[in-house]
Amino acid sequence: MSQQLALLLDTNVWLDYYLPWRSGYAAAQRLIVSAFEQNQTLAYAVPSIKDVFYMSAAEHKRAERAATGALSDSGARAATAAAWGCVNNMQEIATAIPLDHTDVWMASKQRALHGDFEDDLVIAAAMRGKVDYLVTNDDALLRHCPVAALSASDMCTVLEQLGS
Repeated sequence: MSQQLALLLDTNVWLDYYLPWRSGYAAAQRLIVSAFEQNQTLAYAVPSIKDVFYMSAAEHKRAERAATGALSDSGARAATAAAWGCVNNMQEIATAIPLDHTDVWMASKQRALHGDFEDDLVIAAAMRGKVDYLVTNDDALLRHCPVAALSASDMCTVLEQLGS
């Protein structure tokens, strides 16, 4: 039996999971499948879910424009439906870590270490949620993160070792 871990997935890992044309798709798929097989806890920071919605819809619209030269009304509706599918799936397979004004304060204190406010909110969520690992494919965040953080590929390696 493997050790039970709580993994907070950064927005970029969720996007990699939902958008097969992204370079991190295979690692995100492997990570989430391994986490499920081992009954690990997946989590997301509440602000990430709106980013996943917006960015996945935008990416689907961009893909249609690239393929057809234009975005049809039905293509726009399909992109929005796909984004809602991502949001619904996140809610089904992961735990939301809410943030409040104290987390915004905590995020602002990360500024000297890491100046990306969205990343700082994810760090605050990791702290609030007392997760074992923040999983991100953001190299800058990995270099400056004050909590335990691994890339999706490295987290897969850890899960494989725990599972054996």
